[in-house]
Amino acid sequence: MPVNVVMPKLGLTMKEGRVDRWLKKVGDIVKKGEEIVEVSTDKITNVVESPADGILAKILGNEGEIVPVATPIGIITAEGEKLEEVEKSEEKFIKATPVAKRLAKENNIDLSLITGTGPGGRITEEDVKKFISEQKVKTEEEGPKKEVAVIEGQTLEKVERMPMDNIRKTISQRMKKSWSEIPHVTEDIKVDVTELVNLRENLNHISDNKFTYTDLIAKACVIAIKKNPVVNWSIEGEYIIKNSSINLGIAVALDNGLIVPVVKEADKKSLLELSKNIKELSERARNNKLTPDEIIGSTFTITNLGMYEIDSFTPIINPPESAILGVNKIYKEPVVLDNNIVIRHIMKLSLSFDHRLIDGATAAKFLLDLKKTLENPLSLLI
Repeated sequence: MPVNVVMPKLGLTMKEGRVDRWLKKVGDIVKKGEEIVEVSTDKITNVVESPADGILAKILGNEGEIVPVATPIGIITAEGEKLEEVEKSEEKFIKATPVAKRLAKENNIDLSLITGTGPGGRITEEDVKKFISEQKVKTEEEGPKKEVAVIEGQTLEKVERMPMDNIRKTISQRMKKSWSEIPHVTEDIKVDVTELVNLRENLNHISDNKFTYTDLIAKACVIAIKKNPVVNWSIEGEYIIKNSSINLGIAVALDNGLIVPVVKEADKKSLLELSKNIKELSERARNNKLTPDEIIGSTFTITNLGMYEIDSFTPIINPPESAILGVNKIYKEPVVLDNNIVIRHIMKLSLSFDHRLIDGATAAKFLLDLKKTLENPLSLLI
């Protein structure tokens, strides 16, 4: 019997998804559990695994199509199974008038991609004509275009235009909204992280779990937030939301953008639990395995660019949060310690905050408490 590949429900609020890229083509042999198609919501990209062994007999959801959850996007048949059986399988969930079927066949259109407006959801001739018209407009508007730029009568090299994918579009919209609506202020502080560097080396020497600086800083942020809870609050209209849990967003760079998985209730986790949770979420993010529920609910975000040799930057707040911490590179610097000049490991931290809710002195106190914790890092183990 043919088996349908359906648009998965990746989160409680997901109603539809976009077919981004088929990893297999019609006629390919697939194994159960093998990744065969990439799909996305407006926030994340994920992969759909084959529900059975067999052959990808037909693709119902073309790349770029928006498909409701649980709707078939492909059909897998057993080796040797006849295509007629596949067509019968399609008939079970496609209702269309004879004229609509004929028109779709003449235009090489998959009826499963059309929403019917007739009785009982039946696809009508008008539905097919409307779909053809919409696809034509979409192709003209979204297809890559090469243009010649002309400035003061001079012809410059050709440029290419292409539509944003869902992730980049969402990032663009959210960052524009954040920057235009939230009065950002950024404060920097230098931290002597020599003892932190030593602690990490010692922990990684005796533990199977390899701790990162992000792990240690995340734990330090939890401690500092408990002392300065306003940093964990947010604004909703004319109300202040006092979030009771500390849900840390950890920014993860992807090939096509940035995503922020969330460590829920980070204030209830030990350093080891926090480290393992961050590793798991980061790995899932890089492999497109996150669910929508794993990227919502953050109350404070950490973004680390230290591995890229960045000295300082101004991170943009991730709404509806009110603060975000930028972590920069660790470098060596001569400092005066007990009247002696010594070489120490230094890191600069950059905190951007919503000045409607957080005052400069409040942000400074948070950074000072964070500095004290990182310079005396044994408290991270408690």
